[in-house]
Amino acid sequence: MTHFINRDLRNRSFRKKNFALTNFRGADIRGCDFTGAILSGSDFANVKAGLSMRQKIYLGVLISAILLFAGDVMARLFFNTIGQSPLDFTTPYVPLFYGLVNLAGITSAIAALNPKTNLGRILTIATGVLIGAILGFGVGFFYPGLLSHVIFPPNRFIPSNQEWFNQILSFLDERNTTVAGFIAVFGAAIMLLFSRSQRRNSFKVGVSVLGAIASYVATFFWVTIANAFLINQNSTLGIVFSVVAIIYLALTFISINRIIYELQHAIGTSFRGAELTHARFEYADLRNTDFSQAIGFSPYEIK
Repeated sequence: MTHFINRDLRNRSFRKKNFALTNFRGADIRGCDFTGAILSGSDFANVKAGLSMRQKIYLGVLISAILLFAGDVMARLFFNTIGQSPLDFTTPYVPLFYGLVNLAGITSAIAALNPKTNLGRILTIATGVLIGAILGFGVGFFYPGLLSHVIFPPNRFIPSNQEWFNQILSFLDERNTTVAGFIAVFGAAIMLLFSRSQRRNSFKVGVSVLGAIASYVATFFWVTIANAFLINQNSTLGIVFSVVAIIYLALTFISINRIIYELQHAIGTSFRGAELTHARFEYADLRNTDFSQAIGFSPYEIK
């Protein structure tokens, strides 16, 4: 009988392997992947499961990266369009941007209120696709010019072997609206592709953060509109749009609460689809553990 008694097994993969009748008593199995493994009759008494430190650091880095990247793109889009009317269709990307941001704020909040339902899963994917399109557009619209100025500052000599790259960036910058449209479609497609991994912590946490950012930007949009009417002494519309801003502020807090929920319920140890007939889990610490589709075992039977 194989045994891992009191062993440190953090972040190891036992995926689809046969460890029937194995003794894991007292082992640290945080971050372990037992997906589809055969564990019939194995002893997991007193084990410590859940998120490993590596997984926690990964989620922290992921959230920080999303906040920096998405925050930068959204801020550039917001401050470069806020002076234009969202009903000005001579610049169609302006109403489109605000329409997508507001819609993403709504879908994110509804998904946050229904995290375990089919509606919640569908709207989580929809939120990711909408914001993927927004971020793609922002990258295509602003970043070629930004990179060109950073890499090739004005009045600075450009070596001949780098001239081709400068010309590409200049070409993309001159046609930034068209380029942004193509990258917006690409961004939406990438998020749709990532949705195939919607059970992963990274997707659920990432989309939750993106949804909160979208709601926050939408809140600022309506605050700006409300202030404009109040300054022009149109108190009726000013109050109406102030109420809308408050609603979106509430949606922002709902989306932030979803981030907290996903972090608290992030899967660290997975027994998804594992064969656990007659497996023992007495007095095991099984926080942040996935037993979905496991065979021959229910976590509600644990002492």
